[in-house]
Amino acid sequence: MIRSDKDILTILNSALDACAIYDSPELHVSYASTKMLQLWNCDESVLGQQLEKCLAQQVLLVPKLKQVWETKKNLFEENVPIQRDITGTSKPCNCNISYQPLFNAAGEIYGIYHTISMLPDRMPSPQQTEEKNSIEQKLLEDLLNPKYSLVSNVHANTSLNKYSLLNRETKNLNQKLKDSLKKIIESEEHYHFALQSAEMGTWNLNCKSYIVHWDERTRELFGFAKGETVPYTEVLRYIHPEDRNRIDREVKKSLDYENKGVYDVQFRTIGATDQKLRWLHCKGKMYFDQEQQPEWFAGTTIDITQQHLEREKLEAINNLITKKDQEFRMIVEAAGIGIFSIDLESRKMELNDQCRELFGFEDHQEIQDTDFFTQILPQYRDKVRYIFQQVVLKQSPFDCQCEITDKKTGKIKWLRSVGGGQLSLDPKRQIIYGAIFDTTNEKEEERKKLDFISIASHELKTPLTSLIAYLQLLLGKEHTLSSEKRQQYLHQSNEQATRMRGLIDGFLNVSQLNEGKLLLHKNTFRICTLIDYIRNIYSLKPVKHFIYYTGSTDSILEIVADRDKIEQVIINFMDNAIKYSEPHSDITMHVNVDHDYFGIQVRDQGRGVSEKHQKQIFNKFYRVNDSTDSYASGFGIGLFICQEIIQKHQGEIGVDSILGQGSTFWFKIPINF
Repeated sequence: MIRSDKDILTILNSALDACAIYDSPELHVSYASTKMLQLWNCDESVLGQQLEKCLAQQVLLVPKLKQVWETKKNLFEENVPIQRDITGTSKPCNCNISYQPLFNAAGEIYGIYHTISMLPDRMPSPQQTEEKNSIEQKLLEDLLNPKYSLVSNVHANTSLNKYSLLNRETKNLNQKLKDSLKKIIESEEHYHFALQSAEMGTWNLNCKSYIVHWDERTRELFGFAKGETVPYTEVLRYIHPEDRNRIDREVKKSLDYENKGVYDVQFRTIGATDQKLRWLHCKGKMYFDQEQQPEWFAGTTIDITQQHLEREKLEAINNLITKKDQEFRMIVEAAGIGIFSIDLESRKMELNDQCRELFGFEDHQEIQDTDFFTQILPQYRDKVRYIFQQVVLKQSPFDCQCEITDKKTGKIKWLRSVGGGQLSLDPKRQIIYGAIFDTTNEKEEERKKLDFISIASHELKTPLTSLIAYLQLLLGKEHTLSSEKRQQYLHQSNEQATRMRGLIDGFLNVSQLNEGKLLLHKNTFRICTLIDYIRNIYSLKPVKHFIYYTGSTDSILEIVADRDKIEQVIINFMDNAIKYSEPHSDITMHVNVDHDYFGIQVRDQGRGVSEKHQKQIFNKFYRVNDSTDSYASGFGIGLFICQEIIQKHQGEIGVDSILGQGSTFWFKIPINF
């Protein structure tokens, strides 16, 4: 069987008669054999052109061809005189001319098969007859040779029912040729049915004329309204601008024999008439002549727009998933959240970097569940194992806290883990997954709050007990107490009540700070009036220390600030100096004043503050109570409040101290802020 369009064209070119095929009522030249082109005295550039426009000398043929198209009947002319060009010399000769309409399966005409048989001047010699018979016999052998098989690029618009042979002895041979070609046409019809079912189009490119021939489906995919032929440059113009150069390079690459002529590309088109964007997948093969020159380029086209859109949607979803995954990882890393999973069959654990850091595991260390439990403090291990067992049995979520030892630093950490269980594809396998948070700071804050409540209870209980005792004495011995003793009890009751008020004010200040409600009430006052007031307070208190006031104590310079809160800071410094230094030691309050800043330094001769405590002494609830210190009352909020007040005045606060040599607490604020 014949395997391709190229085989059919070879057959037509090998025929003894000159032949041509016209594929439209306008008589476009779809095919012309070499012999016909020689008779027309032209080259293959006529292919795809209208006969009457490109061959003026053939104008007499046009009415007869149109007559055949309209009547759909064969026309045969005998002994027609024509001028034949032989080696540049015009020679008159006679010929037989046949016009045969070509019909499709529906009985519609789709072309005309035109042949010209040259009549010899005399009867052919036995040698000529034998040579012709040999050619025809070879053609028949090629057609009937079983080594050929039909493949997917046979063109459907070819039909041949007649070869005019010069000798009666070849009639039987011609009949066999017709039968073979009929089988080819039937095979082509099956092939085109398959193409239509797959919505696939076919095309071919004449590599000499650069004219593209395509079927209706390919024309539709390129958005052209009509025309089975179009110049290659026109086709290229309607390929998407971003793909155009690439496709042109691929076509030219296929023209190179060394590249084996294989063509397989995907690209976008912008319809010539409908302006619709389509994605096409074209496959093709370049055929070369004996001199390895490109001769014919044919292939198929299929619309992959929907598949490409689906692929774009899938890629968009994958990109979104990737983006969300990256965002999730960034959030997890920024929040310091550890992620883990345990495969209960293999006992292996998967941990993210943050989780490894929380436990102190090496970056690339393979972790088993035994490594995980080893880092948990012994008193929590059974509890965590029980929780994991419940997760496996009930597929329930979990939320637990425990203490672990950091494998690298040895520090104790509080960790909280939340998660659940998940069945894998294998129902026998169980996976526990979860997130881990470092709650050490929260636990420390919770401990401080509990300590605060304990200290607050103790601190409030002491003055309250004293106050109640003095009041009971006054009530119980009202008539027996001397006025002097009554005055003493009332004074001491007032002191205890004042002390309680100070403690409660501290609570309120902390509450205001936590809620962001600590407000400043600025006013203008002289520095000397503030210092005189402080001096007067401590002159009335029963203090067992020697207090000295140095520096610019009598400065009349005015300052803009919250006088009450600055007073509160100075009193806190003075009270701490009295509390943490031995009786009968010196306490000095030094006043610094310049054009820009007002500052206070309170120096004592107490035990001093270690460097470790200096870094934290202004923190909320922090109290300096180590093994060498005797108990000192307080909540650990006084210096914290002082720091907030000074910072709200845009000032600075700090402590300078050497252990065993006393401490100097200081602050400075702008005179006008």
